[in-house]
Amino acid sequence: MSGMAPAAAARVETFAPDGTPREVFKASGARTTILSFVFLLLLPFYVSLPAMMWMRVKNGLWDDAAGLVLTAIAFTFLIGLVFIELVYSLRARVELGDTAVRFTLPAGRGPTPMVRYASAEVPYSEIERVETRREIYGNALVPVMLKGARIITRDGRMHRLGYVTETDQDAALPYVVIAEHIAARAGQKVVDRGSVRRTVRQKMLGIKAVDDPNAPIDDELVSDLNVRHRHLMRVLVGSLVALVVVGITIDVLDEKGAWLGSQPASGRMEKPAPAKTPPKTPR
Repeated sequence: MSGMAPAAAARVETFAPDGTPREVFKASGARTTILSFVFLLLLPFYVSLPAMMWMRVKNGLWDDAAGLVLTAIAFTFLIGLVFIELVYSLRARVELGDTAVRFTLPAGRGPTPMVRYASAEVPYSEIERVETRREIYGNALVPVMLKGARIITRDGRMHRLGYVTETDQDAALPYVVIAEHIAARAGQKVVDRGSVRRTVRQKMLGIKAVDDPNAPIDDELVSDLNVRHRHLMRVLVGSLVALVVVGITIDVLDEKGAWLGSQPASGRMEKPAPAKTPPKTPR
């Protein structure tokens, strides 16, 4: 999930009878309340959209109906994101107990990974290793780097914790930090599986990422990708600033030229126009 502000996080620590700290990672009440308020605020307008479109079609206002369809599509996307975030805040939870880790997190891959949830309890004694891996999407124009964490048990089962962006971890559920805490409680070290390049199509279709041995991705390549991205962003921002400056300069020159054109020429005195005498009426 995308990162929320640190104030939206909730990390509760209590102590078991033997003195072991129990940690709970979940969304705070403030985050859940704000998302609930926004969702309830948007819901009445969204529900009324079909009736609004029907009234326009009924009265033959096809142009208005077409514009409202576009608004409904954009609004559906917006309220869908708010709903997913709300469900995530209500359900997602990781509890590090004294003998086991318990969690309820989004389950599976595919187009709807944030809708389906699964709960599990994994004793620390059954954990074989805790792994992290970087997944790289895009290129130098829009590179996206996600850091994922998962638990591998001794019987070969894999429990996926989740993904966060390296530059903006979710304060409520920082999966990389949670993985480090789980590994420490299990007496293990976090295993870094390196980096793998993936495509959005593979992610959305749930296709498993396979490392290509012929095209390894090391830290030097990742650093070079970041450098090229920063350079490209500087060029784009500089070009945008130059276009804005040129546009403002042209507007100022046009305004100045129009103002000077409306003024009399310097060094000359314009003679007043002679007064017209009214024609004489014949007697």
